[in-house]
Amino acid sequence: MPGPMLHLSVAKMVNPNAGIDYYVGNLAPDANMNREQKDRVHLYSVPNRENALREFAFKANNEYLEGILLHLYVDGKWWENHLSQFAEQEGEGWYAKYNKENWKMNSYAFHNTEWAYDLFMQIENWDYNGFEETEFITRENVKWLSCELLLANRLAATTVFTPALIEAFAHNTANDFVKWYSCLKQSLFV
Repeated sequence: MPGPMLHLSVAKMVNPNAGIDYYVGNLAPDANMNREQKDRVHLYSVPNRENALREFAFKANNEYLEGILLHLYVDGKWWENHLSQFAEQEGEGWYAKYNKENWKMNSYAFHNTEWAYDLFMQIENWDYNGFEETEFITRENVKWLSCELLLANRLAATTVFTPALIEAFAHNTANDFVKWYSCLKQSLFV
């Protein structure tokens, strides 16, 4: 799905004053490189992803879990609004083409977003004391999330997922998430 910069851009819009746990959680689902395990973390292997996402939302009782929840929500919206259409248009081999465009999108955003480097440095230096590993997200997986690869490559913006498209998606998705999550929280007290 989308790379770290799109996830973090939405996260910054949803909760700009969040602690670093929130941002680490926001990237954690993509830290596992095992495809089957990654699908399970992303709730792709469940019969009803929307219900599973709501159940997870009710259990998200700290910033780290709220970050994971937002990541899962963004992935669903990205697929629904952009990636499914891209896959359909490109046909066979679409995923390799998407990865190339996604890499451009992330590199460009990293080098053109004023908070990106500092946030990645905070993530890289995050204090792992008290970090609770889950079945599919381990400390080593999360430590792998660094900005080294982004620093090594400075790519031009993608013409497929333009900066304007990304900005609009991030803004709309952040607003949608806030409404969705607020409604869920209110339903707990009804």
